[in-house]
Amino acid sequence: MFANKLIPIILTIAALAACPVSAQTVENIAAKPIAESERCPVCGMYPAKYPKWHAQIVFKNSEHTSFDSAAEMFRFLNNMKKYDDKHVAADIIKIFVPAYNTGDWLDAKQAFYVAGSKAKGPMGNDFPAFAKQEDANLFIQKFGGNVLGFEQITPALLYGSHHMHSH
Repeated sequence: MFANKLIPIILTIAALAACPVSAQTVENIAAKPIAESERCPVCGMYPAKYPKWHAQIVFKNSEHTSFDSAAEMFRFLNNMKKYDDKHVAADIIKIFVPAYNTGDWLDAKQAFYVAGSKAKGPMGNDFPAFAKQEDANLFIQKFGGNVLGFEQITPALLYGSHHMHSH
């Protein structure tokens, strides 16, 4: 009889353990401060030096990885195994990029990116991010380019001949 009372508790614990982090928890995740000593795992540069361009991934274990640019963050995401032997894509809880015009951290998956502009990031051609499409359109009027969403940043854009590194 005692065991019958434990079954619902055990099932509840098992269900909670199997649940992914809730949307509410994900919303409460904030970008971590980027230390001067942090290095980009893709190129080795220092992300703290590039506040208009840097990016960050926060993992479920509260560790984070910072990048000197959104382009490097996308390269990392495209081949995590090459750059990180501790984490896999399923470990990512949140991705951040700064709004180019304000410096505020944005959810990278909700941001609007400009590809192909004349504005150069620390690695050359890059993807300045904006919270609103209207802000990205204003940027394009001055620097050219096209507005893309997170899922539209493809390996062809990252590794194409027009995206050569300039450091």
